[in-house]
Amino acid sequence: MFNLKKKDTFNIDHVLRPSEKVEDMFSNIARRYDLLNHLLSFGFDFLWRKTAAKETLDKPCNLILDVCTGTADMAIELCKVHNNGTSINGIDFSMELMNIGLKKTKKAYLNKRISFICGDAEKLPFKDKTFDAITITFGLRNIQDRFKALKEFYRVTKDEGIFVCLEFSQPVNKAFFKLYYFYLSNIVPFISKVVGSNPSAYIYLKNTILDFPSPEELCYLIEKAGWKNTIFKRLTGGIVTIHKAYK
Repeated sequence: MFNLKKKDTFNIDHVLRPSEKVEDMFSNIARRYDLLNHLLSFGFDFLWRKTAAKETLDKPCNLILDVCTGTADMAIELCKVHNNGTSINGIDFSMELMNIGLKKTKKAYLNKRISFICGDAEKLPFKDKTFDAITITFGLRNIQDRFKALKEFYRVTKDEGIFVCLEFSQPVNKAFFKLYYFYLSNIVPFISKVVGSNPSAYIYLKNTILDFPSPEELCYLIEKAGWKNTIFKRLTGGIVTIHKAYK
């Protein structure tokens, strides 16, 4: 069994989630970020994003904001499902991740449809009622004040706009949860080290998953921030959950 060395000890409080430390952590693992996402999810992350992106098809979208856009995988997927020229604004606090995303969008000939801005999810640099839809993929766990961010998402969304959140959750089956917990606690840090990334970042991942609100609790928080008709859908045995709401 893999044991962390002292120098790899997890050192970010996953409850407080100090933004500067979290940003530094993601910037430091940027080089291996995509590879590990695809490897550790066994490629399911492609299906999860595609499913989440399709949830924005309820209405025509001219402009979508992808919060915590990272390396732009979700932004690119949104372009694929909205093939009518929809523009995507991606915002993230890590320039290192977005620089990788910029290269990917250029390679996919989507750089005219996807633009990037470095910013804070809790203080979005946009006017009220700017976007037709808001998406956030595997990012809400890392935001320090989630309620404040959800209210910001609401503010910048047009009336009758859509909010879609794809996030890790916990399997409901007890046996599957035990297996998943072992995988997060032991296999994930080991693989991340073998690939050349920082195991501490993936210990943080495990802790934020285990500490994250249940789908029902997150529904309550989303609606408390102003959103309406919130629903959720579990995928892959509950490893991830999609939440969807309307303004």
